[in-house]
Amino acid sequence: MVANRSLWYRFETFLIYLGLGLFALIAIIPFLHTIARSFSAEAFIQRGEVYVWPVGFSLDAYVRLLVGGSFWTAYRNSFIITVAGTLVQMIMTVLCAYPLSRPNLPGRNILMSLVIFQMIFPPSLIPFYLTVRQFGMIDSWSALILPYAINTFNMIVLKSYFQALPRELEESAIMDGANDFQTLIYIILPLSTPVLLTLTLFYGVANWNLFLPAIFFITDGNKQPLQVILRDMIWSMQLSAQTASPDEFERMAGIEALKAASVLLAAIPMLLAYPFVQRYFIKGVMLGAIKG
Repeated sequence: MVANRSLWYRFETFLIYLGLGLFALIAIIPFLHTIARSFSAEAFIQRGEVYVWPVGFSLDAYVRLLVGGSFWTAYRNSFIITVAGTLVQMIMTVLCAYPLSRPNLPGRNILMSLVIFQMIFPPSLIPFYLTVRQFGMIDSWSALILPYAINTFNMIVLKSYFQALPRELEESAIMDGANDFQTLIYIILPLSTPVLLTLTLFYGVANWNLFLPAIFFITDGNKQPLQVILRDMIWSMQLSAQTASPDEFERMAGIEALKAASVLLAAIPMLLAYPFVQRYFIKGVMLGAIKG
C-alpha cells in the first residue's frame, strides 16, 4: 500500500513538472522568436524561415534604432515619466487608501461610493482633455502624471490590505504616543512591503508603456515617451519601404526586424526590474507579529 502511494506521488509530481515545463515552453517561445527576428535579415523573415534562432544574422535593426538622438531622448523621457509618475501614484494611493481603510473615518461609506462610481463611470475623453488643457498641462509631463495619480482598482486593493491588518497594531502605536502619520510610516507601511512593491510594479509598467495619453497631450517631439517615438519610427520606415526601389529596400533595415528590436529594447527595463520584485509575490503577507 505504501509502495503504491509512493508510486502515485511520483507520478503526480511528474505530471505537475511536465505541465509546468510545457507552460514555460509555450510562454518563452514567442520571446525567443522575437529575439531571433530582431537579429535576422529581412529577406529570411519575409520568407518565414525565422523561428527561434536568427537566420542571416544582422544588427541593422538595432543600428537603426540606436543611432541618432531621438531614441535616447525618448528613452530618457520614458524613464523620467516612469519614475516620477510611479512615485506620485504610490504616494497618492497610500494617502487615499489608508484613511478609507479606517472604520472611524467620518463619511467613509459616502467617499467609497464616490470612488466606486468614478471607477464604473469614468470621465469621457473630451471633458477630460478640456480639463487638462484648462489647467495648462498640455505639452507637459504633468499631463501624463497628475491626471493618473490614483488608479482606483489599485487603491481598493491597497485599502483592503490595510483593512486586513490587525487593529491591535495601530492601537498599540497610538497608546505609545504615535499620531496617524507616524502609525502609517512606521507600522503600516513596513508590514505592507509585498503589496506596495507589487503595486509599484503595476504602476511602473503602465507608465513605461504609456502611449495614448502621450498622443493626446504631448505634441513636442522632445518630450514624447519611447512608445510614441518607436511608433513614429516604424511608420516612417514603412512609408520609406513603400516608395523605395528594390535595391534600396535590400539596403534598408527590415521593417519586421525593426519591430522585433523595438519590442525588446522597450521591454528591457521591466525585465531588469521584475526579478527584484518577484520574490515579494511569494513572500508571507505579514512581516511582523503582535506581542502580548
